[in-house]
Amino acid sequence: MPHKTPIAWSAMLSAHVGAGGFVDALEVFDMMLRARVRPNRAAIVGALAACGGLGALEQGRWVHALITATTGRMDAGVATALVDMYAKCGNLDSARQVFAAMPEPERDVFAYTAMISGLSDHGHCQEAVELFGQMQDQGVRPNEVTFICVLCTCARAGGGLVSVAREIFQSMSAVHGIEPGVEHYGSLVDVLGRAGMLAEAAAVVRAMPMRPDSYVLGALLNACRVHGGDGVKLGKQVVEWLAELGLDHSGVHVQLSNMYACSSKWEDVVRIRLVMEEKKVAKVPGCSMVEVDGVACEFVAGDRFLDPCINTVVRGLDQQL
Repeated sequence: MPHKTPIAWSAMLSAHVGAGGFVDALEVFDMMLRARVRPNRAAIVGALAACGGLGALEQGRWVHALITATTGRMDAGVATALVDMYAKCGNLDSARQVFAAMPEPERDVFAYTAMISGLSDHGHCQEAVELFGQMQDQGVRPNEVTFICVLCTCARAGGGLVSVAREIFQSMSAVHGIEPGVEHYGSLVDVLGRAGMLAEAAAVVRAMPMRPDSYVLGALLNACRVHGGDGVKLGKQVVEWLAELGLDHSGVHVQLSNMYACSSKWEDVVRIRLVMEEKKVAKVPGCSMVEVDGVACEFVAGDRFLDPCINTVVRGLDQQL
């Protein structure tokens, strides 16, 4: 394009963010600034989303400073993006500050959902549930994503919020007129499973009005692994369900193998490993990310094609471990 407008730049940046190319998105944002094109609201929100996706806190702070220097006052959408970015980058205090600075009328469902999600991710489960209640007291109607966040919060809190999760799940259709989706059922199964209520969790899966997906069955399988005992038999049934759906990937086989190992069923462990070899099921390598001098770099186990400064950091971490 001979003349790239702010709309063109932000469209390219948003496309990278939508495709999960957060590093590419920040490169586009940098090129936009170098071209002396003033970023519009969409570009700012996209850049903050990319920083949150990478956990690049320093770059996110720099974008925040740019917003303050160029616009002074930010709208609700940009403030929400800042809350989300700071929470995902591990700086919950800054997320709280941005949220608290928002005028009460501007705190919409997206702002509340971002703050609830951030509190939940940092283990402040009771505070997140209380904020969900405050949100409704202020007349802000929760949406489908809000319910997913608050149900996930109940799951992370362990068995203490099982009754709260049940009440919230039932209120979706009864009070708010929102029919629960597969993600909501999966979150409820996760709540019950983590609390050791395997029978009730399995009953929820069987009663679902839609076909369970890998998230729902994965939550149930993980609960079977954690609690063992009678869960081993249920776990085998869950793996059969996943196989029927074509979702029996490496993680599923490893989970089942670990369950058998915890129950000292070594013959079954060997059988599962042989099945993995016959099906040529390969384990997905782990992925890590570090931020050096404000640049986020991603690498997998055994990666040798790294920047020299990253290699230095990795070697230092290896020595500490």
